[in-house]
Amino acid sequence: MNTGSRIVYMRRSERARKPSRKRKIAFIFFAFLLCALAGSSVYLLRHPALQVTDISVVGLRRVLPAEIELKIREELSGNFFYVIPRSSIVLFSASALEGTLKSAMPRLASLHITREFPSKISVEAREREFWAVFCAGEGGECGYMDRTGFVYESAPQSSGSLILSVRKDTGSVGIPSQAIEPALAEQFADAVRVLKEEIGEDGESFFIFSELRDEFRIKVRSGYTLYIKRDDEFKNTIAILKTFLEKEAGENRKDLDYIDLRFGNKIFYKLK
Repeated sequence: MNTGSRIVYMRRSERARKPSRKRKIAFIFFAFLLCALAGSSVYLLRHPALQVTDISVVGLRRVLPAEIELKIREELSGNFFYVIPRSSIVLFSASALEGTLKSAMPRLASLHITREFPSKISVEAREREFWAVFCAGEGGECGYMDRTGFVYESAPQSSGSLILSVRKDTGSVGIPSQAIEPALAEQFADAVRVLKEEIGEDGESFFIFSELRDEFRIKVRSGYTLYIKRDDEFKNTIAILKTFLEKEAGENRKDLDYIDLRFGNKIFYKLK
């Protein structure tokens, strides 16, 4: 009896079939795992307890909190990919919403938004403070401007003396826009303060000119206009003006048309 060993060769189809079955099982397992994870994520994102329902707005005086709340709810309405609610607190982006609100509501100077799990958004807002009416060009277009020179809302043209105005001879008023550079706006604000403190005058209007960028003019409520060099130290200029008003103008002060203070200690003026 022949007891010798022999080698048994498997058919090629049988050898290929076993690894293929393993790959198929692994694929099914990972596909199931992926679907389970996706389903769990969608369930979590859609869960009612994790939707933004409470919105708190503080820090406002003129803008109604309800306006901001309404805008937020508009932004959070609808779905991503027809399935995932935009109101999900998990996907909520504070920085994106801050940018949207600032663009839609330029009256807001600053916004800080935080989310509080599971369903609350807190908004801390600061409004722009009205400082002057800015008008440009011959058309009489105007806007409300804050102390930084930013125009945030359209305004009727001001012709009275009770509201401070800044007037530019050319251009237009963009709403919203940075109408004048912040440094110049700060210079104007300082000028109003110094005029009041040093000579008891209230500023009525500032005038800036496209062809005379190194100077500006201030009309005071008493009726006369000051010609000022932008680069001069304003306190020194007003000290010179104060001396002129006390020692030279005298009773003619009420009849002054303009006082030119652009030439250091030398003053030119005109009576009406």
